[in-house]
Amino acid sequence: SGILEGLYEDIRQIYLADNRPWVVGYSGGKDSTTALQLIWTAIKGLSPAQRTKTIHVISSDTLVETPVVSRYIDETLAKITTAAAEQGMPVVTRK
Repeated sequence: SGILEGLYEDIRQIYLADNRPWVVGYSGGKDSTTALQLIWTAIKGLSPAQRTKTIHVISSDTLVETPVVSRYIDETLAKITTAAAEQGMPVVTRK
């Protein structure tokens, strides 16, 4: 849609504006998942040669999550890492 394309273009312009790496907080919830998906889709639209800035996806282990939630975050971060390698995305994950 036009609104999404405009948002993707804004994200791309900000990404290309400087060399500072990005840090994206990720909890696995709907808000951080949506933010990461928007960023991912926008940056995927750049040529591989333009994807030079690392995007660090950080998840904080507060030690209060249930084992199910903690395992979900671990599995999701692993999937993000795999997808980044497969798609040539400059994304690294940390917990």
